[in-house]
Amino acid sequence: MLAKLTLASLKARKLMVGLTVFSIAVSMFVLFSVEHLRTEVRANFERAVSGVDLIVGARTSQLNLLLYSVFHIGSPSSNITWHEYQKLADMKQVKWAVPISLGDSHQGFPVVGTTPAYFLHYRYADKQALRFVAGEAFDNPKGMVLGAKVAQQLMYQPEQAVVLAHGTGKVSFTKHSQFPFAVQGILDVTGTPIDQSVFVPIESIDVMHKQGFSNFKRQIINKHASKKSNATTQTAGKADGHAEDNAHSPHDEHASHQDAHNNIQLSAIYLGLTSKISTLQVQRSINTDRQAPMSAILPGVALAELWNLMKGIESSLSLVSSLILLAAMLGMLTMLLASMHERQREIAVLRALGANAFLIVLLIECEALCLALTGCILGYLMTNGAIWLLTDFVQTKFGLLISPLGYSDALIHYTILALGLAGLLALGPALSAYRGALNRGLTAP
Repeated sequence: MLAKLTLASLKARKLMVGLTVFSIAVSMFVLFSVEHLRTEVRANFERAVSGVDLIVGARTSQLNLLLYSVFHIGSPSSNITWHEYQKLADMKQVKWAVPISLGDSHQGFPVVGTTPAYFLHYRYADKQALRFVAGEAFDNPKGMVLGAKVAQQLMYQPEQAVVLAHGTGKVSFTKHSQFPFAVQGILDVTGTPIDQSVFVPIESIDVMHKQGFSNFKRQIINKHASKKSNATTQTAGKADGHAEDNAHSPHDEHASHQDAHNNIQLSAIYLGLTSKISTLQVQRSINTDRQAPMSAILPGVALAELWNLMKGIESSLSLVSSLILLAAMLGMLTMLLASMHERQREIAVLRALGANAFLIVLLIECEALCLALTGCILGYLMTNGAIWLLTDFVQTKFGLLISPLGYSDALIHYTILALGLAGLLALGPALSAYRGALNRGLTAP
């Protein structure tokens, strides 16, 4: 009987009820979306690196080291030598070591100099290995591996020639055109900064920069030689020609490859240890080494610290969403109060038929809870619909993998909050309806 009365009453005011449900649905959509986006962003932060026990870099704060080594934001305070890398790799507690060199870019995407071991040992999310959708890891000095977003946005294919640029900005006036690379592999989507990265052999970084310096030096010599007399120009031309031959001679290029490892400057080193128990011991050994001032951080601890810095933003978003929900509930309260005048005769008839005070109050409360619950369900469906429509865009634009909104404690919490507010705010109209029915009776106009 109560359910039939509630549905019949709501059906009699379809337009106003529909607008109220829609406003509640929009507020719940915002609330669910903000909460789910916050959770997914945090998950994407945490999934950026997995299976790496320590990240080592030049002496700096752990947040700075984490940002530039994993998220490619910022730059290292100084570099690490190859000798220091070998020293760490030779430690008995170290199972594997992967060097990282940063500082170049391609059309705004960061270039990461590393070794093929990177694709073998690096993990993301729940220790998921990197997978190739095309090609394989580079096996020659001019091979290149692209992240999923780089390949998709630039529409690159395997074997395509690519020229890198010096610096990390989107616009660069220094191109390494003397050392082009060829796409050898394309990685699958990971939802991490890997998707927006370009990977090249670390030995080629040093060779590429050396050849760039040789070309720059040759241009200075040519400019200086053009200002001399004819006789001097001829002599300078020979010297310049000799310099040009040296810049491009196979002997020098071979020597550059031989000496590349000794001259490589590293930005960071990923370490995988033989035992988790030795993690803190190795970290302390690196951090207290006075001969080589370096910092070793635990990725999980650094990620937690980074996320704690965003607590203020989280709280602000949750507060705004809650205020939107409160505004929608106040709209529902206004609707219920406005309908009370029209329902005085209806309530008086119910009283005359024997309905007690509890039933009148319960009827209004059921209507409010029905409106709130319908709005929550519609808001949930709207959230999943928006996720389905915008997943590809968000992944392409921001590199975030957004999963569908499923069951969670936050979902239940906000639903109970909405129902609780609806029930609380509906007490006013319910008690007002009961008192008005007694006063006006069946003679109400």
